[in-house]
Amino acid sequence: MSATSHPSSRPTHLDPSELGTKEYWDRYYQNDLDNDDSDAEQEGDDEAGAPEPPDPSDLESWFDDVGAPAKTLEFLTSDSFPLSPNYTGNNGGAPTQAAPTVLDLGTGNGSALFSLRLEGGYAGCMVGVDYSSQSVELARKLCRQYFPASDSSSPASDGGDGRDGRITFEVLDLINDNPTTQPWWPRDAEGAPSAFDLVLDKGTFDAISLSSSTTTEPSTGQDRRICELYPSRVLDMVKPHGFLLVTSCNWTEDEVVSWFTGAGATGSESANGTGKFEVYGRIRYPVFEFGGQKGQGVASVCFRKTTGTS
Repeated sequence: MSATSHPSSRPTHLDPSELGTKEYWDRYYQNDLDNDDSDAEQEGDDEAGAPEPPDPSDLESWFDDVGAPAKTLEFLTSDSFPLSPNYTGNNGGAPTQAAPTVLDLGTGNGSALFSLRLEGGYAGCMVGVDYSSQSVELARKLCRQYFPASDSSSPASDGGDGRDGRITFEVLDLINDNPTTQPWWPRDAEGAPSAFDLVLDKGTFDAISLSSSTTTEPSTGQDRRICELYPSRVLDMVKPHGFLLVTSCNWTEDEVVSWFTGAGATGSESANGTGKFEVYGRIRYPVFEFGGQKGQGVASVCFRKTTGTS
């Protein structure tokens, strides 16, 4: 798929909303935890034994109303996507690389990772991160139901690059924490911080864009909305030639592209930070028309990280 040229300017900021606060998501996932505990108690009264986990596609997910979870799974498991277990672009369909590592940003209940593993055939190390500890608690609880023998709270560390096939969930603030210092962060054969083959964002950039929080940019000393720093932070989390899939309901396709390929979307001067994002593909959704304008209710854009900065 062909690359897209870099837009020259960022879109206008969104007005801040409660959905951009950590307190909102803490309450949201605590409510899910409380409801799950109530359901488990009721099932325990009715019959002995552990309850059957829900089908991953039945878990609550953003953008369910337009079928985004199913469409993204179809995209990531197609025979044309290079990281797909079904990829047929080399050696007549025989994969030549290890199972790709996956990082889910703003993992919520972990549904995206469960679907990739159980329905998509992705077998590599998967890590879901969220700044809400309640979200991580919920995802770990569900993970124990899907994979009873797994320890979903332990670091995904095997002394190498983290390709041990486990699914783990960790608390991480994507703006204020340094992920490469975390014990679960993948490392190369020499022990240096590596990155992930595939990074997922299903509404996390939306939530960050709705935050009123600002941070000071070290190079200029200027205060900036945290959404301005997010694309460059994510770029550092993706391996060279790796992929980022962003799904948004607050930004159009062109605006998502502008945010992640614009002038501010450059990585740090590290082995994984050099490079840029280029558009690899887009997922199509039903088009609606309102007031003479046509558009999609959701935008999903897949980026590939290329080496070099020009």
